[in-house]
Amino acid sequence: MISTCLSRKYLTLYEFYIFLSILLILFQANHCATPHASQEDVLHSFKSYSDVAMFHYTVPKDVLRATWQFAAFMDDPSCQSRKVHIHLRFGSYPVISTSKESFFINTHIENNHEIIVTTMTIYQPTIINTTIVPIYGPEAGDWFVAAYMSPWDQRVQQQGLGHKCQYSIGTVALWSQVDSTVNIPIGCEIMSQTSAMITHYKIYIPSGTWDFRVSIWNCNFTVQNMSGLCIKNMSLKGRSLPISNNSHLEKPISLTTGASHTFVESNPYEDSYYYLSIVSSSIIKFNIKVDVTECPIKITEKFFNRRYINTVTSFNSIMGSNTKYSIRQMQYYKENNNIDKNTSHKNQFFERDEKYNTDMCIPRHQLARVKHTEAFSAVYFLQGDEWLSSRLMLTDSVPIMTQFNILQFIDIGGTLDINAYLEAEKLTSKRLVVVTMCVQRGRIPKLGEYSLCQNGTLSMNLSSLDKHNASLLIAYPQSDTYYILINTVCYNNNNPVYCELEDISVLLNVRTKKCVFSDPSPCGDHGVCREIQKGNLYYTTCSCFDGYAGYGCTDIISTTAIISSIVSSIMLILSNAFFIPAIYLAVKRELYAEGLVYFATMLCSSFYHACDQNDAFCITKYEALQYSDFFSSILAFWVTLVAMAKLTSKFVSICHMTGVFLITLLVQINKMYLFSTLIPLLMGILIYFYVHIQVVMHTYRNIRTGKWKKPRGKMIIGLLLAIIGVLLYSFIETEGNYGYVHSVWHITISMSLIFLLPSKRFILSRNISPNNNNEPQNYKEHDNTPTFTLIDLDN
Repeated sequence: MISTCLSRKYLTLYEFYIFLSILLILFQANHCATPHASQEDVLHSFKSYSDVAMFHYTVPKDVLRATWQFAAFMDDPSCQSRKVHIHLRFGSYPVISTSKESFFINTHIENNHEIIVTTMTIYQPTIINTTIVPIYGPEAGDWFVAAYMSPWDQRVQQQGLGHKCQYSIGTVALWSQVDSTVNIPIGCEIMSQTSAMITHYKIYIPSGTWDFRVSIWNCNFTVQNMSGLCIKNMSLKGRSLPISNNSHLEKPISLTTGASHTFVESNPYEDSYYYLSIVSSSIIKFNIKVDVTECPIKITEKFFNRRYINTVTSFNSIMGSNTKYSIRQMQYYKENNNIDKNTSHKNQFFERDEKYNTDMCIPRHQLARVKHTEAFSAVYFLQGDEWLSSRLMLTDSVPIMTQFNILQFIDIGGTLDINAYLEAEKLTSKRLVVVTMCVQRGRIPKLGEYSLCQNGTLSMNLSSLDKHNASLLIAYPQSDTYYILINTVCYNNNNPVYCELEDISVLLNVRTKKCVFSDPSPCGDHGVCREIQKGNLYYTTCSCFDGYAGYGCTDIISTTAIISSIVSSIMLILSNAFFIPAIYLAVKRELYAEGLVYFATMLCSSFYHACDQNDAFCITKYEALQYSDFFSSILAFWVTLVAMAKLTSKFVSICHMTGVFLITLLVQINKMYLFSTLIPLLMGILIYFYVHIQVVMHTYRNIRTGKWKKPRGKMIIGLLLAIIGVLLYSFIETEGNYGYVHSVWHITISMSLIFLLPSKRFILSRNISPNNNNEPQNYKEHDNTPTFTLIDLDN
């Protein structure tokens, strides 16, 4: 059952097996508890959504209770315990925001089915320290879990230089399913008999269902001489099993012998199961029947895209047998159009809406999904036999409803953008036209009193007077069918009147997109939109610059942070200018290869830090700039050591190419690892001392004879500057002071090159005899004669 195991440094396989076994015993209930595959991931402090550990679970059908267990770990007891935040959400990725962040105007966050808990990291797993999250009657389908740690000022530390605390989180999920559910067919009267104290039934509601009724009657005990309530409690719930003792039941529904009850669902979940639970103290029998009213989805007629509408033909084409009712409503408007409108007329007007909602179907039309090449770039249109359009032709006689589907995994990682524009310039009447749009997921919206969207339904309002445009953004929309109910009302002197069926058109633009805004800046001027892929999970998020936060990077959380970010960014970029003296000296001393490397290091570091601090200034991919910065920095150390070794020209070129291949490999393996820097440096130092072995031996003899000659002062200064830079980089640098300390690192390292570079260009040559026959001396005959002599090429 376990598909992945925790790594050894976080939790041994044996410990995790014991841990999981105990959980299975503890959470085994009356129904079968089935564990889902356990999952584990590394935890990070939250700076952006890319730092979140994300898990996906698929909850099966007929689940009474889903239980998640979370345990957060650290790999060493000396590590500081950290607070971990855990978000659970059904249907899509959790939307995470800190207390200082808000969301862009018109952005809606569906918080239903979202649960937030916290825990602390521990070193050894115990049941006591495990966070348990039970959910009763969960919806079947995709559940997503996001986990992250509270941020703190972490020390920037290279891998391999001391111990760096690692944090991780493990999750286990268990499903408690019912043994069996009885299927009730639609339209058939059946006699049912319970098999236990709690019996569950399921009813499949197909697409195109306007409402349905579940009638229960003729309840009797199968055992003689039984008295009391035949059914103690019964409840009906869509998409998930009802829980008898759940708080959502205001009053238990019970039946005595021979009594009856009817459940009525006027806006049901479509293409879904409804679950009926029957609680009884004994085995009973009862009759049950399910009746449905259908409102099939139609192909959009051509009149939707015409400029002028033939009233009778149009309504006859979409309303069928209800055309007479529509005509009666239009006649009612005409008869009362010239009458003084009062409160009584308003009530009659809205009574028309209530009667309409209960007596007839709303014309409904499926929007066609058109997928573009980029991720999260689907557009939805009205579809006819031979055309696609975003224009809706409205009338005040009947509301219009459209629906569209958000696909799981494909669409949920972006933002759903619903925009409507009332073409008021085409209206010929001076009457006020008000368009109300109700948006709801999973089920058809309802119009309440005064044609307003009922509670829990998202709404947008358009007016021909002052508001022609409205938009609604839904962050990380849950996968489902979304419904848009559009109702039109005309007013004259604040009273509803007949619109005279003039041409009322609305441009309805529905699409999914990355992040918040439209291209080319999906996160505005203060953030960048990142696409994140973790396994099969794919989503986008705004990564905000320092001082800005929010779903669309529109909130200024700290002006001080903005100023500090600007100053640190400028320092990181301008501090690379201290390479210019080293470049100048290298070229002046004919160390052209070294000068080229220093120049490349200066450019790569500047471009990398400009991109790292503000993604808007990235001249190419961030990964490419980061790689170039690490590669050129290490190569600068390498060529400096080779120059200090004073090799012959042929050996210099070999060492340079060896360094390029070696550093390329090490940086590609792991650019953050300490040995990626130490191995080239150690090899360069070995080359230096191998060539200067005679200098070392000569120094040793001087120490024995007391004739000690101090090293060059320039080299000591260069070494001190380099050591100071390394110490700052390795032990002082944190995420909070990164911009300032790393700038000092740039300055100290670049200045050390000035003192470490050889003062003149040297090569090694054999000693030549003072005579003119050009014959080499026999160095064996001269004990004090060195084998090699340094030749100054500048003189």
